[in-house]
Amino acid sequence: MMSQISEIKFEELNKLVKFLSFFQKLDATISNEEKKYMLEGEEFRAFHKELCNTDFLIVFDWKSWLNENEIYKNIANDIEEHVMKANLDTLRKLMTSYIRGDRFNEGLFEGVIINGHVTKILTRLRELMANCNNN
Repeated sequence: MMSQISEIKFEELNKLVKFLSFFQKLDATISNEEKKYMLEGEEFRAFHKELCNTDFLIVFDWKSWLNENEIYKNIANDIEEHVMKANLDTLRKLMTSYIRGDRFNEGLFEGVIINGHVTKILTRLRELMANCNNN
C-alpha cells in the first residue's frame, strides 16, 4: 500500500490547533480518572470529529511505519524530543497510527491522550504553522 499524503490547508490545521488548550488543561489534571471523565465530554468528541473532517488523517501502511519508527510503538515511551523535531507528514502519520490502532486496541487513543502525546503533537503543529506564517 502506497502512502498518500494529501495536501491540507492552513485553515484545516488551525481547526485542530484550537483544541490545544483543552489538551493542555487535561494534561494539568492530576488524576487519570478526571482525565478519563474529560475525555467523555463534548470537547473531546468535537476534536475527534474535526480530526476526521479536516483530512489530517491519511491513508498509508501505518503498521509498517510504526515498525520502522519503534519509538512511537509503545505509548509509554517519552516521544517529546522526536515529536518536537517532526515535520507535518510525520505528525499526520503518528496521529493516524493512533486513531487506526485504537480500532484494534480499544483504549489506545485514550492512552496517548492521557500520556500527553496528543498535546505534544498539537504543540508541534502550532509551531510548524507559526514558522510557515513567518516565512
